[in-house]
Amino acid sequence: MRCLALALILCSLAAFANAGCYMGPKRGGAQEPCQDDTDKDWHEVGSSWTNSKCMECSCKATAMDCCDRMGRPSGFPEDCEVLRDWKECTFVVVKKNDHSVHCPHAAVGK
Repeated sequence: MRCLALALILCSLAAFANAGCYMGPKRGGAQEPCQDDTDKDWHEVGSSWTNSKCMECSCKATAMDCCDRMGRPSGFPEDCEVLRDWKECTFVVVKKNDHSVHCPHAAVGK
């Protein structure tokens, strides 16, 4: 019973540590390329890339895994908004009525 409880705790911790990552099964055989879920581009086994939604992905023989390079801002005041730069994979949280004023926030998944 203790082993089961420990296994459940460890599994939940792993999920939080990789909150910005996912791994998906790959269609086809081990040498078949991977298709990016966002951009629909094909990538060879062993390659890595960053897609247009700032997900850093890699194609492996059995799966494709991707992790969020930008993170997801959270915990900011309602009078603030997120401005994302999808080319640089960065964001700032600023006042809605004055973009020169930065807001306090947390980030999840990076």
